[in-house]
Amino acid sequence: MIKVVLFDLDGTLVRVNTDAFVRDYVQQLSEQLAEALEVPAAQCLQALRAAIRAVSANLDPTCSNRAVFERAFVQALAMPSEALHTAFARAQAAIFPSLVRHFAPEPAAVPLLERLMARDIAFAIVTNPIFSLETVYQRMIWGNLPLELPYALITNLEELHFAKPRPHLYEEVLARIGYEPDQAIMVGDDFQNDIAPANAIGMHAYWLNGAQTLADFAAEVENGLLERLARQPLESDRRAQIVPRLLGNTAALFGMVEATPQRAWHMRPDPNEWTPLEVIHHLRQSEREVQRPRLQRIAAEDNPFLPPPPEPFRPNSVQLSETPQQIAADFWRERAQTIAFLEGLPPQAWARPARHAIFGPTTLLEMAHFTARHDHLHLNQLCQTVGKCQAE
Repeated sequence: MIKVVLFDLDGTLVRVNTDAFVRDYVQQLSEQLAEALEVPAAQCLQALRAAIRAVSANLDPTCSNRAVFERAFVQALAMPSEALHTAFARAQAAIFPSLVRHFAPEPAAVPLLERLMARDIAFAIVTNPIFSLETVYQRMIWGNLPLELPYALITNLEELHFAKPRPHLYEEVLARIGYEPDQAIMVGDDFQNDIAPANAIGMHAYWLNGAQTLADFAAEVENGLLERLARQPLESDRRAQIVPRLLGNTAALFGMVEATPQRAWHMRPDPNEWTPLEVIHHLRQSEREVQRPRLQRIAAEDNPFLPPPPEPFRPNSVQLSETPQQIAADFWRERAQTIAFLEGLPPQAWARPARHAIFGPTTLLEMAHFTARHDHLHLNQLCQTVGKCQAE
């Protein structure tokens, strides 16, 4: 069942000449920043382009796009990052009024979103997160998209860790909002940025290529498109999906850690439930003691028998003195070792068999995908637990 629709923004939910807008935005922003920071405009333009390239190239799931952008920008100009924050906010505010001319509403957008709401189908905006959230909001406003609709996520520079066209971004998005690839469809106008990476992770996609419009997609949804797609699993390279999925899940964890209020970490919504801190401790412990050792055993032994994992610790039975950030960093050190191990496997190793006490006959590839599903299970638990804590 398709449960969530991911929409690109520019050229999909709003009408815009994307290339013209981006050129104008970058040029005006560089001029405003150059004046505020007292550096040559050409040098500032080069720094902006270098920062955007750095974000596009980033594969570190622990660094937000904003952190990558700021680091590259200030390095290019040899200045402290504190100087950038105020200048950037003022520069954007100064140029926004002149950028509205690039945008127009997409008439099919709001009725489509309202129809999805009526059918209890979630939706998110997955624009390339090289722009600040304020810039994304402005583009939505210029396209008459209501900000108050229940978007599952709106991607932006501050919160995300990868950029288009990397499939890692789509994995991060799905992990953040709690859906699997076969439960989602991506709708966009750019084949390289929207369609190809969505298909690569096993997600259906609808290409607005001129012959197909957003209005056409809305009509097909009414005619049962989402139900038909749910019965048509997408063929994809499941081995190639593993590393982007594990990295995307890690990025989602770091995003959740950053977004969770400090007061929630030690709250327990029910005596028999883990606190949010215990949830991420379990992820760390499982990676170290269960997930990676199991994969290594399949690679090393002939058709090994895999016993069920040990019972997880009981709520409030482990004393945790570390901060959420420290536990997340420790999890990443464990996850990086798992990824290095998987990347070093010869192609034939992925088909190595094993016998699981619960799942029966399986392979190394299947168990690697199980590790990713284990991530999703507890990332969803983390999200739900934090939600309960905040409601108290």
